[in-house]
Amino acid sequence: MPIVQNGVASIEVSSDQQELFCLGDWTVSHLSPLEDQLPLCAEKLSEKVIIHADKITKMDSAGALLFYTLINHLKSLGKAIEITGLSENAQSLLKLIGNESKFLRQPLPSSKTPGVVYLLGEWAVTKWRVLIDFLTFVGEVATTAGQGILKPQRIQWRAILRAIEETGYQALPIVALLSFLVGVVLTYQIALQLDSYNADIFVVDITGAAILREFGPLITAIIAAGRTSTAFTAQIGTMKVNEEIDALNTMGVVPIEHLVLPKIIALIISLTLLTVWADIFGTFGSMIMAKSQLDIGYLAFLDRFHHAIAVRHYIAGLIKAPVFGLIIATVGCFQGFQVGASADSVGQKTTQSAVQSIFLIIIADAIFSVIFSLRGI
Repeated sequence: MPIVQNGVASIEVSSDQQELFCLGDWTVSHLSPLEDQLPLCAEKLSEKVIIHADKITKMDSAGALLFYTLINHLKSLGKAIEITGLSENAQSLLKLIGNESKFLRQPLPSSKTPGVVYLLGEWAVTKWRVLIDFLTFVGEVATTAGQGILKPQRIQWRAILRAIEETGYQALPIVALLSFLVGVVLTYQIALQLDSYNADIFVVDITGAAILREFGPLITAIIAAGRTSTAFTAQIGTMKVNEEIDALNTMGVVPIEHLVLPKIIALIISLTLLTVWADIFGTFGSMIMAKSQLDIGYLAFLDRFHHAIAVRHYIAGLIKAPVFGLIIATVGCFQGFQVGASADSVGQKTTQSAVQSIFLIIIADAIFSVIFSLRGI
C-alpha cells in the first residue's frame, strides 16, 4: 500500500505494471516533479491500467489538467483505463477541463479574403456614416450661428479677431507672392499667342477677367485650404486627443460656439479681404509682364483695364470668396472633431482636411461658373 505524503504530489506503479497510484496534493505548487515523470511511467504500464485516485488529498484546476493529460496520453498509447476513488470535486474539474479542451480543439474559422463587393459595400457604409456626421456637424453649426444672431453677446468676438489675424494678416505675404507670380505666368503665356496675331492689347482683357473672376479667389482659397484648414484640424484634433474637448463639455462650454463658429466667421472675412489683396497683386504682376513682353505701358494697361473689365467680374470673384471660406473652415473644424485617440489620427485627418477642402473648392467654383453663365454675370 503506498504511503501518502502530505503536500507532495507523486505517482507510484505497482509491481505488475497494472495499477497506478496518484498521491498527495495535486495543486499548482506541487506539480513540477510530475510533469517529466508521468510520460515515463505511462510507457511502462500494461495494456489495462487501473488508476487509483483515492489518495489524492487536494486537486485544483492545474492538477486536474495534468490528470486529464495523463489520461489522454494513456489512451493515445492504446491502453484501457479504469479510474477509481476520484472525488466529486475532482470529477467536476476533469469534466470542466474536458469541455474546455474540446472547445479549444475546435478548428478556427479560415480567414477569407474579402471580395470586391464586400470591400465596395464597406467603403460605401463608411462614407455614408461620415456624410451623416458631417451633416449633423453642419446642423449644429447652423443652429449655433442662429443663436449667435439672436444673441450677439454670445459670439466670441475676441476669438474672431485673433483668428482674423492668424488666417488673414499673417497670410498676406504668401498670397501676394503667389498671386503676383500667377499674374506674371498667365500674362506671359497669353502674350506669346496674342503677339502672333498683333492683338497685344487684348492681353489686358483676358488676364484681367481671369484674375478677378477665377485666379484671385481660387488661388487664395487653395492657399487657405493648405494653410488654414489644416491648422484648424490640427488644433481641434490635438485638443481632442488631450481630452480638452471633453473637459469643455464637462464644464458646460459648447465647443461649437467657442471653437468652430469664431473660426468660420473669421475665415469668411479674411478670405474675402485676401481675395481683394490677391486681385491687386495678380493685376500688378500681369501689368509688369505686359510691359516686359508686349511693351504695353503701365498707364495704357490701367486705362484698358478700366474700360474693358466690367465690375461684374470683380463682384463674381468676391461672391465666391466667402463661400470658399465657409467650406474651408467647416471642413477643417469637422475633421478636427473626427480625430481619434492617437497622434497618428491627427496627421491623417489633417491631410484629409487639405484634400477635401481643395476638392470641394474646385467643385464649388465649377458650380459658380455654371450659375454665373446662366445669369449672365
